[in-house]
Amino acid sequence: MDFKRIIEEILKGNDIEQLMERIDWKEFEAFCAKILEEHDWNVQKNYRFKNERRYEIDLLAKKGRLVLAIDCKHWGIRQGKSTQLRYAVEKQMERTKALSNVKTLDSIGKQRRFHSLIITMLKEDIESHNDVWIVPVFSLNNFLLEIENYLDS
Repeated sequence: MDFKRIIEEILKGNDIEQLMERIDWKEFEAFCAKILEEHDWNVQKNYRFKNERRYEIDLLAKKGRLVLAIDCKHWGIRQGKSTQLRYAVEKQMERTKALSNVKTLDSIGKQRRFHSLIITMLKEDIESHNDVWIVPVFSLNNFLLEIENYLDS
């Protein structure tokens, strides 16, 4: 299901949570990328780089001096959620740190501010764990509209 179709379904009154559950992880990543693009972010999908080992970031979003290294998690409430979330935060911290240490960032540019983000389907508040922002997809628009308030806090 593409972004346009999802928006049409939402405008018809269909529940976004149910729509998100009907798409797969790849469509979820594309949906998140489209929301970022609608907010004028330059988005690269499946950004791969090497720094001592190979890494991949689901979405690399750039706007001004900000760079968001984003991991999209197409999962909601499940058994062991807090353990999985802690593990996802640790891995995202590792990827973002490795990205910020890459010597040749021609495609990104120097003098950028790197931030880690995990976008989930969890129905919780926006929160930060070890400088990694956990943003429910349902709150992504709000997060992007007020991003400076979140990143400066």
